[in-house]
Amino acid sequence: MAGLKQIRRSLAWRFSLWFAGWFAVGFVAIFALLYWLLGRQIEARDYEDLSQRLQQYSTVLQQTGVRGLQQRIAEDSQQPGVRSLFLRLVGPGGSQVWGKIPPDWLEADEEVVVVPDGWGRWQERTISRVRITRDAERDLAIVSQRLPASDWLLQIGRATDSREVLLQPLRNTFAWVAGVVVLMGFGAGYLTARRATAPLREVVDTARDIIHTGRLDARVPLPGSNDEVTELVRHFNSVLDKNAGLLRAMRETLDNVAHDLRTPLAGLRLSAESALQRPEMDRETSNTLADVIERSDQVLALLRTLMEISEAEAGMMKLEKVRCDLGEITRNATELYEEVAEAAGVELAIDVRQAVPINGDPTRLRQAVANLVDNALKYTPEGGRVIVSAERHTRSVVVRVRDNGPGVPDDEKARIWERLYRCDDSRSESGLGLGLSMVRAIVHAHDGEATVKDAPDGGSVFELKLPL
Repeated sequence: MAGLKQIRRSLAWRFSLWFAGWFAVGFVAIFALLYWLLGRQIEARDYEDLSQRLQQYSTVLQQTGVRGLQQRIAEDSQQPGVRSLFLRLVGPGGSQVWGKIPPDWLEADEEVVVVPDGWGRWQERTISRVRITRDAERDLAIVSQRLPASDWLLQIGRATDSREVLLQPLRNTFAWVAGVVVLMGFGAGYLTARRATAPLREVVDTARDIIHTGRLDARVPLPGSNDEVTELVRHFNSVLDKNAGLLRAMRETLDNVAHDLRTPLAGLRLSAESALQRPEMDRETSNTLADVIERSDQVLALLRTLMEISEAEAGMMKLEKVRCDLGEITRNATELYEEVAEAAGVELAIDVRQAVPINGDPTRLRQAVANLVDNALKYTPEGGRVIVSAERHTRSVVVRVRDNGPGVPDDEKARIWERLYRCDDSRSESGLGLGLSMVRAIVHAHDGEATVKDAPDGGSVFELKLPL
C-alpha cells in the first residue's frame, strides 16, 4: 500500500497520466477526423455516380422525350449499376408521370386490388408491393434535377449500404485498438518519465541518506546525458562538496584549537596549583584558585576528548587490547553511577548473568559504557528505570542500556552520534554533546557498531555490538 502511494506521488506517474490523457485526446481527435472524411468520401462517391447518371438521362429526356428515356434505360438495364437504379419523372403537383422501380424493391408476394379502368367501371388487378429499401443496414441516396423549360422533376436514386453499418467494424476496431494504444502509450510514457526523472530520485535519496545517516560523503551519480537535470545534479554535488569542505575545515580548526589550548591550560593549572601551596593565602583566594584548577581540569578533559575523537575518526586511536570480561567491565562502570541514580530518583539495574570474554581495551570499553549510563540517567525522569545488560552471542557481544525516558526522535537517531550535536530535548542538560561521539569512536576503534532504537515500552535502547 505504501509502495502504491509512493508511486502515485511520484513525478513520473503524473507525467504519465498527462501524457496518456493528451495522447488519448489526440488519438480520438485524429480518428474522428478520419472517420468523418471517410464517411464524406463514401457519400460523395455515391452521389457523384448518381449525379452523372442524372445528367445523362436528363439530356436524353430533353432530346427524345419520355419514350426515348425509356428506351435508353431499357438498353442500359443490362448493366448491374443501372438495373438497381430507381428513376421517377414527377409532374406538376407531385404526380408521377413515369417511374422505374428496381427489381429488388418488389415484394415477393402479390396483392389483388380493384382499380378504375378509365371507362367508368372498376376491375381487379394483381400488383406487387413496393418496398423502399431503407432500414438499419440500407440507406437511400436520391438526387433530383428540374428540367429546363418545364415543370417536370427527374429523380434518380439507389439503395446504398448504410454508412453507419459500413463503418461499424472500423469503430469496433478503433475501440480496442485505442485502448491498447493508450495503455502502451501510458506504459511507454511511464518508463520514459521514470528514466528521465531517475536523477531527481537519486538527488532525493542522497539528501534523505545524508539527513538520516549524517554521511556527508554521499554523492549523486552523474547521468550520461548533458541536459538540465544533469546540470542540477552537478550543482547539487558541488553544494555537498562545499558543505563537506566547510565542515571538514571547522572540524580541523576545532582539532587544532584543542591541541593548541591544551598546553596553555596545563600551564594555567600548574600556576594555580603553585599559588595554592603558599601558606599566607587567604581563604577566599584559595577557593578561587581551587575553582580555577577544577575548571581547568574540565576544559582539559574536554580538549582531550575532542582530540581522542579526532584520532578515532582518523583511525589512529591507540588501544591496549587484552583478553578481558566485558560483563565485569559493564558491572563496574554501572556501579559508579549508583549514587547518581539514587540522587535522581531513578532505579539503576544491572543484568549481567555470565562472563562475556572479549579482546579489547578495558579502559576504553569502561569509558564507553559509563558514557551510555550517564546519558541514560540524564534523560530518564524521576521514578524511571535504567537497565544495563551484557551478553554473548555466536559471533559478537552486545551491551545494552535501556531507559524509559522520552526517547530519541527518528530523524535524530543518526545524528546524536555526531560530536557537538545536541537534539532539542537535551538543550536544558549540561554538556557539549561529546559523550555519545566518544562512545561511537571507541566502538568503531574496536570494529564494532553503536546503534539506538525505540524501547518496546517507551524510551530508548542504546546498543554496542562488538565482534569476538
